[in-house]
Amino acid sequence: MACSSSGIFAQQTKKLRPLKIALPSNTIGATHFYVGKSLGIFESYGFEPQILVLEPRAALAALLTGDLDFYTATGTTTRAALRSVPVRIVLVGLNRPDHTLVATKEITSIEQLKGKVIAGYTAQATVNVVLTELMRRKGFRPDDYKILNVGTARLAALTGGSVPAAVLNGLETVYAVKQGFRVLARAADVIELSTGGLGTSVASLQNNRDFLRIAVQASLECIRVTAAQKDKVLPVMMKQLSLSHEDAAYIYDATHSAWALDGKPTPGATKFEFEIDQRDMGLKEFPKPEQVFDFSLLEELTRR
Repeated sequence: MACSSSGIFAQQTKKLRPLKIALPSNTIGATHFYVGKSLGIFESYGFEPQILVLEPRAALAALLTGDLDFYTATGTTTRAALRSVPVRIVLVGLNRPDHTLVATKEITSIEQLKGKVIAGYTAQATVNVVLTELMRRKGFRPDDYKILNVGTARLAALTGGSVPAAVLNGLETVYAVKQGFRVLARAADVIELSTGGLGTSVASLQNNRDFLRIAVQASLECIRVTAAQKDKVLPVMMKQLSLSHEDAAYIYDATHSAWALDGKPTPGATKFEFEIDQRDMGLKEFPKPEQVFDFSLLEELTRR
């Protein structure tokens, strides 16, 4: 009986396939992936999610070699695609960035950052795009300030006194404000921009469609659960991001309207992304959606 029961159990146990997803940093924009892992959504689709943090160059290289299934830095993937790197965005998570411009308490306005050094991520990363746009809207030219690219060490650079200001994600902002630093601007108030999506290689789209389609379907369910089930999401945020219930609830409410429930960018987010890409990359022509996006997997799911 014991042998028979264990044999039946083994047959019923579903073998999970590794699903490798890289984030540019631990951020609120990745909440849906944390939710999918913690609540067993990915597992219900047959996946064992492996979520790690990689900086852009390493992540893009891993996509191309097949060592990584998805990279969630939507802006970075967009600009790589426009440089003819064979990658595409197949899903969008949010359509408002959670980034903020944060400074020491002595600085009370963006205007006081003239001539100052501001911590960024890497050249042409979404963090830097947000920073440039926030400064441009205040009349700053690129040579009016300096960007120091420190990758994921922006919060450490700010709190350690290496820079007077930095662009931080929503999670880092909570920590900075608790230490007395001041929020000068919130990107979500003035910018539509897609973040927290899934970028993959063209080769994977051609050769692993069934695998990717199911992964996209699982990720879309993660987005919808995150947007609709606050009571289940808050404990995940508290555990994964080391937040208090109050902070988790505040961040959840602040980002709630940004979720892309259909997995696609808004027209405003796409327009803004392409405008800054054309300007900053010196493109002769305005980017075309097919250069960056491939939503054929989403469309296939809709037809089923």
